[in-house]
Amino acid sequence: MRREQIEQWIAEGYNVLEHKKPKVVQGDIWEYLNSHDGHGTDVYALSELAKCADHELHQIELRKYAQEYGQLGEKQFLRNESIRMKSFDKYEAFLRLFYPNSVEKEVEEAKFLAERVRRVSKAEMEQWVTANHINVLLSDLNCLDEDAILTGMVIPSEEVVSYTDGGLQDTMDCHLTPMEFFSHADAALYWIDSKIKS
Repeated sequence: MRREQIEQWIAEGYNVLEHKKPKVVQGDIWEYLNSHDGHGTDVYALSELAKCADHELHQIELRKYAQEYGQLGEKQFLRNESIRMKSFDKYEAFLRLFYPNSVEKEVEEAKFLAERVRRVSKAEMEQWVTANHINVLLSDLNCLDEDAILTGMVIPSEEVVSYTDGGLQDTMDCHLTPMEFFSHADAALYWIDSKIKS
């Protein structure tokens, strides 16, 4: 979640962010937000998010993963960030605190993956999927999170439906078809792992 994106949604007339998707709520948005408060929902007023600094938006995202999955969610979020930014200090410090027996192995894996991960446009992403005959995408974070790292997979066609069932609702390690992904995700840029799994 970035301030530029939030400001763009506001300029387009949206007033609420619900489950990472902007929407227009008619009437009193505070009443709408209060009706969702305390139900574990991911609903925010865009006007309030626009007041947050980037590091505060980052903390909101991190908190969401930590609340849903505890240490595992926090670990996955920090791993994702370290790979994208090629900066491993925070991730390593977290591992030393909570996973001391696997620090070296996990940091080494993250650094190895960081060399393969690249940022692509939507057109490049679609070409990558088509050229590699990808029929399943694996997203390390929620697939609608613009910072999620997507891995392409080629699996037997008869297994695709059972493999991707409910992927849009998953918060981490989401499996979904490229068609599902492109019909729900609408970012300008995506992060992909250039190695295809089969």
